[in-house]
Amino acid sequence: MHPRRVRGGVRLSGGIVEGPTLWAAQRWMRVVEAAAPGANLTEGLEYAKLGQIKRVSVAPGRVEAAIQGRSDRPYLTQITFGRLTDSEWEHVARVMAEGAVYSAKLLAGELPSNIEDAFGPLNLRLFPGEPSHLSVSCTCADFRVASDAQAQSLADPRWCKHVCCLSHILAGRLANEPLLIFALRGLEGAELLERLRDQRASAAVAPGDRVPVYQQHVPGITDLPAKTLEESLATFWDAGPALDTLDLPLDRPKLSHPLLRRLGPSPLQDAPFPLVGLLASCYDVISDEALRRSTSTGTGEPGTPEAE
Repeated sequence: MHPRRVRGGVRLSGGIVEGPTLWAAQRWMRVVEAAAPGANLTEGLEYAKLGQIKRVSVAPGRVEAAIQGRSDRPYLTQITFGRLTDSEWEHVARVMAEGAVYSAKLLAGELPSNIEDAFGPLNLRLFPGEPSHLSVSCTCADFRVASDAQAQSLADPRWCKHVCCLSHILAGRLANEPLLIFALRGLEGAELLERLRDQRASAAVAPGDRVPVYQQHVPGITDLPAKTLEESLATFWDAGPALDTLDLPLDRPKLSHPLLRRLGPSPLQDAPFPLVGLLASCYDVISDEALRRSTSTGTGEPGTPEAE
């Protein structure tokens, strides 16, 4: 085992996995140890201690790395987790919001050791329970040979030393960044915390008060810097040429009148007519007409005179 040395590589701090949430790392490593051959685990640990990882990144549902071995080019190694759907995350967030212990610890940046209790009633898991819940890949020759060969034991030879190296590094991060496990299951920890805050705020709202509306995060869109109003005055009412290419299916919102809910009761208490109710009726009429035109055949298609 003589890999090419890497300067400034990602290494296992101190050569061992340790941190305030060591239990999370140990839960992860139990699955790894059940899958990987012992020799590959040992070599992978040595790679992690030496800092053979040039770069590592976490994306929703997966962690990947460039790991330098004996060849000229680093190997591309990936571990893929099953991603929970958005509706499943909504159910999980609701259960967590109802449990004070979950919310208090998560909002403090801690991961409760009984976190799986929030997933179990929904027939879900946060941490993978067995190797079959994961998918691994690597561009090294050992992985290719193992993929072509029939495994002769419980250990999976596809878990090469590079996959094991990445597993050890991931264990080190989970021991110190426990909320990372949420990103590996498809939802960034920060976004989950925001959903928890919204769920708890909604439950605490008194009748007639403003109801918070969850602001969805869309990577590449909502994280773009926004211009100030002063900078946008010249083009504020200009839709731009991209409007003609916009193709979105029309459907009723899951939450009725979200803007009115966000604004709350009308400040005009002595008005001769119910302002909020009038606006709600206007929105309903406009929405119904838009839906009617979008579903009509032959007339009312976007861009036709009937739709104007």
